[in-house]
Amino acid sequence: MIDVRIGQLSQIIGVHRNTISNWIKSGKLKAKPHVGKRYLIEEAEFNRFCREARIPEELLAALTALGGPALPAGHQMTKLQTPPIERKVRMPDKPIGSVLVVGGGIAGIQASIDLANSGYAVHLVERSAGIGGAMAQLDKTYPTNDCAM
Repeated sequence: MIDVRIGQLSQIIGVHRNTISNWIKSGKLKAKPHVGKRYLIEEAEFNRFCREARIPEELLAALTALGGPALPAGHQMTKLQTPPIERKVRMPDKPIGSVLVVGGGIAGIQASIDLANSGYAVHLVERSAGIGGAMAQLDKTYPTNDCAM
């Protein structure tokens, strides 16, 4: 087993740490959470992952030199009993609470959308007749060249 942090692994492989987190979350890289934001990866599993992702296998030697063995000799790892994580987010039937967003500009509209998606009842207040703020004055928006209104 290899004991490694995501940041160390990302520096050795040469990818962003979020990429490695996404690999672990999606199951492409089978790593077990360990103490102190560390992960345990089996050497055979890491070799398989390196072949599939076309990453040079010399990285395994660098990782074992960096992290060393995860457990001292003679110790066995016990399996943690964790409840399965439900990936689907359930929205409550009734709103969690009520929120007042002052300002109907780009930030106010985005905040209202995010809060409404989180389950809050949102009240958006704008002092002028239209919403959109300075964006409403634009002809087209970058990068899609869509109409601003």
